Amino acid sequence: MRTLKIIIVMLLSVFSLQLRAQSTAKPSDSDVLVNITVTDISGEPLAGATVNVDGKPIGVVADVDGKVSLWVPRGRNIKVTYLGFQPRTVKIDKPLEGNFVLENDETTLDQVVVNGYQRSTKRRITGSVATITEKDLKNMPLANIDMLLQGKVAGMDVKALSGRPGETAKIRIRGTNTITGNADPLWVVDGVPLQKDLPTISSSQVRAGDFSDIFANGISGINPNDIESVTVLKDASAAAIYGSRAAGGVIVVTTKRGKQGKMNINYSTNLSLTTSPPRDANLMDSRQKLAWEQELWDEFSKPGFESGGRYPVIGVVGMIRSGYGKYAGLSKEEQDAEIERLGQHSTNWFDELFRNSFSQSHNLSLSGGSEKNTYYISLGYSNNNGLVKKSEYDRYSISSKIDIKPNKRVKMGLSADMGWQRSRGSSGNVDPFKYAYFANPYERPYNDNGSYSADQTYFSIRSANGNLDHPLPEAGFNVMREINNTSVKDNNFSLTLIGNMRVDILDNLSFEGLASYSYVTDNTDNFNDRDTYAAWQDRPFDNTFTSKRTYSNITQSSTYNRSYNLRGQLHYFNTFNDIHYLSALFGSEIRGQYAKSIFTKRYGYDPVSGNSAIPVYRDGTNIDFEKLQEYARIVDGLSGQSIVEDRFASFYFSLDYVLLKRYILSLTARTDGSNNFGNDEQFNPTGSLGLAWNVDQEKFFQPLKKWMSSLSLRASFGYTGNINKSVSPELIMDYHNSYRRTDDDYFRMGWLKNAPNPKLRWEKTRDWKLSLDAGFFNERLHLTGEVYNRRTSDAVSNVIVPYTTGFSDQVYNTTTLENSGVEFSLTGTFLKTKDWRGSVSANIAYNYNKLVDYNSPVSGLSTGVHKGYPLGSIFSGKLQGIDPQLGVYTYERRPDVVFETAADRNLYTNYLFYLGTSNAPWNGGYSLSVGYKRITLGLGGSYSINGKMLNNIQSPVNYTSVSSMTAVETPPAQINDLYVNHLNVRTDASERWTPANPRTDANPRIIDAYGEFIGLKNYMTLSSTINNASMLENGSYFKLSSLALSYSFDESLIKRWGLGSLSVSFTMNNIFTITNYSGIDPETPGAVYPLARQFTFGVSVGL
Repeated sequence: MRTLKIIIVMLLSVFSLQLRAQSTAKPSDSDVLVNITVTDISGEPLAGATVNVDGKPIGVVADVDGKVSLWVPRGRNIKVTYLGFQPRTVKIDKPLEGNFVLENDETTLDQVVVNGYQRSTKRRITGSVATITEKDLKNMPLANIDMLLQGKVAGMDVKALSGRPGETAKIRIRGTNTITGNADPLWVVDGVPLQKDLPTISSSQVRAGDFSDIFANGISGINPNDIESVTVLKDASAAAIYGSRAAGGVIVVTTKRGKQGKMNINYSTNLSLTTSPPRDANLMDSRQKLAWEQELWDEFSKPGFESGGRYPVIGVVGMIRSGYGKYAGLSKEEQDAEIERLGQHSTNWFDELFRNSFSQSHNLSLSGGSEKNTYYISLGYSNNNGLVKKSEYDRYSISSKIDIKPNKRVKMGLSADMGWQRSRGSSGNVDPFKYAYFANPYERPYNDNGSYSADQTYFSIRSANGNLDHPLPEAGFNVMREINNTSVKDNNFSLTLIGNMRVDILDNLSFEGLASYSYVTDNTDNFNDRDTYAAWQDRPFDNTFTSKRTYSNITQSSTYNRSYNLRGQLHYFNTFNDIHYLSALFGSEIRGQYAKSIFTKRYGYDPVSGNSAIPVYRDGTNIDFEKLQEYARIVDGLSGQSIVEDRFASFYFSLDYVLLKRYILSLTARTDGSNNFGNDEQFNPTGSLGLAWNVDQEKFFQPLKKWMSSLSLRASFGYTGNINKSVSPELIMDYHNSYRRTDDDYFRMGWLKNAPNPKLRWEKTRDWKLSLDAGFFNERLHLTGEVYNRRTSDAVSNVIVPYTTGFSDQVYNTTTLENSGVEFSLTGTFLKTKDWRGSVSANIAYNYNKLVDYNSPVSGLSTGVHKGYPLGSIFSGKLQGIDPQLGVYTYERRPDVVFETAADRNLYTNYLFYLGTSNAPWNGGYSLSVGYKRITLGLGGSYSINGKMLNNIQSPVNYTSVSSMTAVETPPAQINDLYVNHLNVRTDASERWTPANPRTDANPRIIDAYGEFIGLKNYMTLSSTINNASMLENGSYFKLSSLALSYSFDESLIKRWGLGSLSVSFTMNNIFTITNYSGIDPETPGAVYPLARQFTFGVSVGL
């Protein structure tokens, strides 16, 4: 077989040499030399372009550099063609040399597609790809590259996780295909897959908010201004070349490089104003909250207070009326006056957290070169001060690229990209957004003298209701102190070196090599000053209830990642008789990474000197041996490290064949080896087969071209894979961060963390798709439709095993998932005159995810992961409404259950239904652009349909906060709990069912858990699994994400100023959202850093 391949390559090479010999034969006196380089409009050579001379049956094919040299009889025409580009015919009267530019063929809207290994055109591929150009990435000046892709590609769902500057987004391409592994797509930048994983850290003394992971995946370090195009590979035919890293899809980023010509200098700057989100949380103000608390006092507390019985204390009104603390002894008139005084001031706590901030970005690039070498250098700076006080993000980037052609056979390139990112904010140990959501509006951030005002109600519900006080620092709690006196600093530096080389062994056979090295370092400091609540909660050397001693602390981590990638491949391509086109690629690749993270935590830290004094036990503490061991365990947990190491080896093959520019065959094969699996399972073969038919090239189609200008059909089938790094096939012993100590020695202690499974293997995804591309009215309208099915087998999940094995569960490749869907994309030009232009695009995608086979380690539908249902399923009760007699929500009974006893009515599974999924099945985006002469107005956005969410922002207080006693009547849900009203609630909370007004068109009744016995458990289930359905909301939304107005100055005018180009722009982002969701933003639900509204003015200058 190998011998046959060598013979075929030799025959093809000889044939191509014969063609070249014909083109360079000794000319006659009337012949003229044509020596050109065929390129696209961006200067990229079009390898394989064909040059035909009138009267000659055989054309000459451009080499891998797009170069063609031939003698042409004077006066003859030459026709240069390349699939996907407009043919160009030129009459030869004199020698012709230099670049010969072909423009994209508007009758096919063909695009150059870059998959990281080679370039092709959309009409030559069989896979599902989408290309986003540089001009499509201009609508959000402060966004990272991932958010710039939102709404641009059908089948790619991009959701912001928060509005924090520098935060990366969640991206899913055609659904989620793993349970316990990483479902994110693979990012490839200039042919190099990103390998910037930073190890996670765990320790008994490290708290959840002690570390910042904002730069964990490396995406935010890419400067969008350096990007030339982004190609999204969605199916196996397009992505299988990446093998077992491509199950989640592939995003290929191609950055700008130099072009032949004089030096081009471009400078752009943006100045942005960040303001509050377009929606608010709809919370009560002071007067509303005080009136609400008074209503609750009158109904639930006043009778018991006046009769000397039990009474609940809710909010400051309850504290005043009951004479709690400093309010003791006040007369009724004094109480009323105090309540009136409190109502005169209202604090919107979100407004206290938020600010209007200015941000800026600057980008400078220089490019140019000669035929022998080209260069591109860029410098970028972006500053995003964020919506929340004290949050800040800075990015500095330097990119330099040089391409050299020492001779006509060799081309070399070298690039160096450096980036430095800096993130600043307050510590994550205290959640300011949750506080802002629940803090009472009559509380103040500052006293009249400017000092911090202690919150009187947030932590007072226990003591106000006669129980042990919640321990607080002497100065109390103030969220502004937490923001100002805590800090988290994250500094990230990255360096990527890429060297590539292409050697043209023959005119149509080349060797292409790539070597890359990346180094990333990430350093974080998390500091909590001694007067903060964050430091108060972290006092391991003191008793929480008896000691008031506080000490500051700092947690520091230093992480680095170094990775490499080496690739070598042979690439053969040729066009025969202008009928057959063949491209073959064979190569191998090795890559690896090593990452290490070291952390330390110091108590008693002084930020001025940098010194620390670790506390000892207070004077008078009984220090015995056990106490010494406890101290040693604390100290031992204050430092540690984590290491990640991966190595991979791969071999791949790709073949593309085009017949008559209409029939396309694509084959891909790859095998990957990884050290994540045992010896018998290390290698995983993947591959794909794709077919395409450009129907519009057929003769029978020609009569239809008056209205249908293009039609292509595609089908493909293939396999990709996924590495689940969360598991290991080996028996793993993990170590405690403490030791067993004796008087003169200490011994390492560990436990068996992972049960062995030598058959643990790759997760595999089988993929098939059918697609249709159709253009109408000379491509004024273009439609793409696809249907696909992706089935993942051997997905890793936990399976319950007998306890006799020593483990409760073990990981196996037992799970099967399936994603099926359809996608539609529409682009159109509805206006095209001399002065006017207008275009529109829209896409929509539907994905149905289903867990086909799954052995759950936890029984019950309520876990949300169950065979036959999608991942992210919501199982709860079907809300019927409010019972007019009981005043609580009632839920539909399952038809397969018989209800005879109170136990039947109380069992939650008897009411359990599938209500939908938290992952919206319908997603899409849209854009519109209208221009007149040099003015352009554009808008764009995204939408999501039928994603369900529980708007259940858990209150910090409830009936269990008041007492450890058994409740007399358990409230079914948070909305029924009287005690959550101790803190702030939504404005519609007072619209409710009461015994005096048993309305069913508002909120349900409020229940005092320690008050009257109602006996709800005899009539219904009290399970939160069912009753949480009262907070279930439809998270569908339609968002206008950007509105941009730009103006380009007339060339004749700017030339007088010595400029090559000049344009100005004004952009608005996150303008409005149409939704029924009751929170701030359905894209980032809950109490999180919200997406801000931004206004940006930009200037771009070219020299």
